[in-house]
Amino acid sequence: MLESTVIGETKALLVTSSREVTLPDPTRLIAALRQIGYSLEQALSDLIDNSINAAASRVLIRFICDQEKIVSVALADDGSGMVEDTLRNAMRFGSDRIDDAESLGKFGMGLKLASFSHAKTLTVLTRRNGQSLGRQWTLEGIERGWECQILEPGKVAKALTGRWGGVDLGQNGTVVIWDRLDKLTVSSSGLRSILQTIQRRLQTHIGLHFHRFIEAGKLRVLLDQQRVGTREHGLQVEIEPLNPFGYERSGHTAYPKMFKVNLNGVGSFRAEAHIWPPNAESRNYSLGHNAAARQGIYFYRNDRLIQVGGWNGIVQHDAEPHSSLARVKVDLPPSLDTSFGLNVQKSAVIVPPGFADAVAIATDRNGSTFEQFRHTAQMIYRNQDTRAHREFPFVPGKGVPVDIHRLTWDTLFPDAENVRPVDFVWEDLGKDEMFELNQSEQTILLNTRYRSALLHGARPGRVDAPLFKTMLLLILEPDLFKERLSKSRKERLSRLSRFLVLAIGST
Repeated sequence: MLESTVIGETKALLVTSSREVTLPDPTRLIAALRQIGYSLEQALSDLIDNSINAAASRVLIRFICDQEKIVSVALADDGSGMVEDTLRNAMRFGSDRIDDAESLGKFGMGLKLASFSHAKTLTVLTRRNGQSLGRQWTLEGIERGWECQILEPGKVAKALTGRWGGVDLGQNGTVVIWDRLDKLTVSSSGLRSILQTIQRRLQTHIGLHFHRFIEAGKLRVLLDQQRVGTREHGLQVEIEPLNPFGYERSGHTAYPKMFKVNLNGVGSFRAEAHIWPPNAESRNYSLGHNAAARQGIYFYRNDRLIQVGGWNGIVQHDAEPHSSLARVKVDLPPSLDTSFGLNVQKSAVIVPPGFADAVAIATDRNGSTFEQFRHTAQMIYRNQDTRAHREFPFVPGKGVPVDIHRLTWDTLFPDAENVRPVDFVWEDLGKDEMFELNQSEQTILLNTRYRSALLHGARPGRVDAPLFKTMLLLILEPDLFKERLSKSRKERLSRLSRFLVLAIGST
């Protein structure tokens, strides 16, 4: 039967004569999919989504290294595992959609895209009711025409019987392994430094995006490392929850407030507006970042945090410092799942047309407007920011003797009601850096490679180099008050860091 199509205003009539199947070129397609842009944190979070869908209570992320680099990444969970059909579907690009409103999955691509964004080989080992199965994708297999390797069950069972950080794989569970990594390159600062950086990033990202599951005791996420060819050493880091609304008291007695937002033709949802207390030192406020960049709307889908801040067009500048205390919690109901889109990495929400206008005119039950909420948050920030400069200065904290902490307070800031300690941490930095300022954590990182030169032969200790640390803090103290440094100030601090490296080298 012939079909016709009307095109545009010209009403041109086209007639279909036949059909042909046009398959994508696997080599070019997988190369394009690998460039979608998953960060390591986003990729591993996508795997954790699958673990939660499988009712896992414990997840282990393991970095397997040789002397110079990370060679593999493995994620093990004690979820329900998979049977043959489920595993086959999970390995398919564009797997069948699970008809479950509570599922954290969205596109049927997460396992594959997340994995191939960082590795050239993806292996999945799984066990359900004691039966072991395995599949493996390689870039070469895909390029040969989507050839997925079926692994020998006995070998899979042996691999699953190994030690996986206390994750019980005896009857059920899954292990995802990335091999032939090509995105986790080690910088000039070395393997140890990159592992420390990755650990910090994962603790922040996973602790934040899955904080509800961790707080409720439904999920534990552990990190560890293992050398190639060695046994598990048992040293683990457990990820703690980071709740972006986890303050002890509100910044204003009238908040939080609930706003009802009505979207024409879409439906309604509730937006819970919060104002953080000013000058908060909690990690729940800084979230491992500049707090100004964390203001805005926090979208949750099935208790999983998707978007961390941002105003989605409601205001012009997403990181205006005076709005740093303003955060809004939105739990997207399943009924709006088709109207609010997600990007592939599940890190941002694509709002429907009219969203910004609908939020701007939303009111609470007493008639207060959303704009009044933002104005109140800004006023609290401005008032308390001025007071903080005068009454809560920064003084040396951990890393210097207690006497210096007290002497700095008494001598330099005798009228201050209280002070905020700044800690000093020795860490591997680039060879051209003497220090690095972490405003959100109120920490100054010092380059461990120059420690012995600064100590002039003295033994390293918990409170070493007190004079250097104190002088450096006095230079950097004004920058600690700022939510965001200007480009010129960042460049000046970078030059200062490089100058100190040259100066220590000439002594």
